[in-house]
Amino acid sequence: MIIEFTIGNYRSFLDPQTISFRATTMDSTIEDVNSSNMVDENGQRLLKILGIYGPNASGKSNLLRGLKFFRDMIVESLISEELLERSMQPFRVNLLMSKDNEQAGFFQAGLLLNGQKFRYGFTLNAQAEIGSEWLFGPANQKETYYFKRTGNEIDVNTKYFPEGQKLPEDKLRPNALFLSFCSSYDGKISQDIRTYFIERFWFERSSITNLRRSAVRARQATDELLKEPETKAIVLNWLNAAGLPYEDIRYIGGNKDDYSMQRVALLKRMYDTTGKSTGIAVMDLDADESDGTKKFYNYIGELNRLFKSGGIFIVDEIDNNFHPFLLRKLVSLFQSPVINKVGAQLLFSSHDTNLLQPDCMRRDQFYFTEKTFWDTTQLYSLADLKGIRNNADFARQYLAGFYGALPHLSSFLTVNESGEKK
Repeated sequence: MIIEFTIGNYRSFLDPQTISFRATTMDSTIEDVNSSNMVDENGQRLLKILGIYGPNASGKSNLLRGLKFFRDMIVESLISEELLERSMQPFRVNLLMSKDNEQAGFFQAGLLLNGQKFRYGFTLNAQAEIGSEWLFGPANQKETYYFKRTGNEIDVNTKYFPEGQKLPEDKLRPNALFLSFCSSYDGKISQDIRTYFIERFWFERSSITNLRRSAVRARQATDELLKEPETKAIVLNWLNAAGLPYEDIRYIGGNKDDYSMQRVALLKRMYDTTGKSTGIAVMDLDADESDGTKKFYNYIGELNRLFKSGGIFIVDEIDNNFHPFLLRKLVSLFQSPVINKVGAQLLFSSHDTNLLQPDCMRRDQFYFTEKTFWDTTQLYSLADLKGIRNNADFARQYLAGFYGALPHLSSFLTVNESGEKK
């Protein structure tokens, strides 16, 4: 599970700022809200869901982009020599504001893997290289370094990270991560961390990832479930639970032996004016159904996998194309201990205040972004604000401006030469 993520000098983020899944002591007055939104993992009280709110262009998407860049570096920096130079995006509005102009990015994540806590991160320099890199982990109930890297110099703790020694470090590129390098030589700890980011991270939405690639991956995961009757029933049950009742779902057209060449059809019962069934209509998912239906269908396969193996679902503008009731239903899947038995996590950004309710989520599950005078992003939690009751009407207070993070709008009216509005 993700414990926290820190980002600095990336896009609109300048100084390092942290979003944390650690539960605070600010428990909800509704016990069901506490139990449904938290898990206890090896003595750690962690939140399953975090939501980010704020005006357009305040940095919500930049935080999620930064997390995706962090993931991509771990997964692909050994494979792609151009990844770092192509993807690094330090704060550009006023570089003189940076306390260290040589640091072109700071990224760090706290992880809970196999019951053990790890803290891994790296910085970038202005030459599109790894400036520093580090991995800390458990040692006799305390945290100690496993390796520390500064430029090309690497200090390995051979007691706790033996997989990092006796490697051909001269083959490690300055724009590739040592953690990924160790995993390529079958290092147990480094492989576990890298595998987590490969198999248990799912990003959705075009603003933080390639829309076509992410949609195809998600669509394929759901399409795979249609191949067997038992797993096809899972898809139908999810659709019905979302208020999308269909009699059946199947492939149509194309080569029967090649699922990639076939289309998905949803079978819907038809009725006459008296309410009598008159047959079945075959609806092409892509041609006939709404964007919201297609979006929810695409989610089913990946979420079904997450709820079995664990991981995190990261989505920008989660409310896009979803009715507020359907959005609340989606969030409830992560909250349900019956469905989400492994503590899969959800990190989303949204403008929908339907979720900003004390009967849905706790104070420490809401984060806000707003721009400062210098056009940098300020990230803060509702739990950071003083004088807010744990059972307050969060949505009403947010829209009333109690929490900040609201857009500053002006009139579209212009003033003519005589001073009159027109």
